[in-house]
Amino acid sequence: MLTGKCSWFGGPNDTGVAPDEGLAFIDAYSDAPDLFLAQQPPGTTGLARRLNPAKKYIACRWDYDETPKDVLLTMRVLVYAPRTRRLLIARPADWGPHEDTGRIADISPGLMDALGIETDDEVQVMLPGEFAQRSLRERQEPVPVGGAMIAMSSGHGKLIRGASGVIDEVDEARRVVEEVAMQLRALGTTVVTFHDDVSTTQSENLDRIVDWHNSQTRDLDVSVHFNAYEPTNNPMGVECLYVSQDALAAEVSDAISGAGYLKDRGAKYRDDLAFLNGTEAPSILIETCFVDSTADASLYGNYFTQICAAIAATLVDEAPGVA
Repeated sequence: MLTGKCSWFGGPNDTGVAPDEGLAFIDAYSDAPDLFLAQQPPGTTGLARRLNPAKKYIACRWDYDETPKDVLLTMRVLVYAPRTRRLLIARPADWGPHEDTGRIADISPGLMDALGIETDDEVQVMLPGEFAQRSLRERQEPVPVGGAMIAMSSGHGKLIRGASGVIDEVDEARRVVEEVAMQLRALGTTVVTFHDDVSTTQSENLDRIVDWHNSQTRDLDVSVHFNAYEPTNNPMGVECLYVSQDALAAEVSDAISGAGYLKDRGAKYRDDLAFLNGTEAPSILIETCFVDSTADASLYGNYFTQICAAIAATLVDEAPGVA
């Protein structure tokens, strides 16, 4: 974890960088189009001035032996501001600042505003997994990030099994729900969880899960599932399903992909699922990875805590009801 002062950088108004200045590991707009403005600002040719200042990006003095340039292109980090006690996800976009500045990070204006901080305020930058590995004592001092209430459930049930392959959907969905819930509580978010241990038919199972969610006072419903297609050694990836929450679904899918190095299949609209149709609050359904892909199962196992930390931080950052 890096701790120290920060400043801001990037975008059309950053006259501290030359009009033609590039970025350390992003060579072209097409490498990370979501970080950039649609058009190059007038009078500039470099990517540094084309960065979209509203996006949440960050530059640190990355150790390329630990996090190579190709890893940084897809990686996500957690940025915590002790003064405001806010925690957000950011994307690496450049290398810097120079040691002579006395700072450990340059961040986007949008990230600085969202954190509620100013130049030379302190931040903590956590690489994948470091947030999840905080000590129990730190977890007992939650960060009050807002008043959102989240209801989470695992898909299928103890007696109504889901997909099974290299890993088992029901068993792993329950693990993810409880780990994410623990990390949400550490962030000061109220969360309740549910696992169906009694239903004996699919219709009873779906009704029971939906009824439980609708009995809760909450701002967001989240259902955790795992996908399946056919046995393969190829990577298959993560996706997040939605009816109305397209932006949140895209952010969650992207965060899981970045934390677990899984293929990002993105947000997918589905109007045929009982959970998304039946829950009365805004809702998403996470398909964490494919149980019958050896590549997915390996990445999921290796980066389990990082994936759960990314889900938690994204829900805190993006979910309806977060102040």
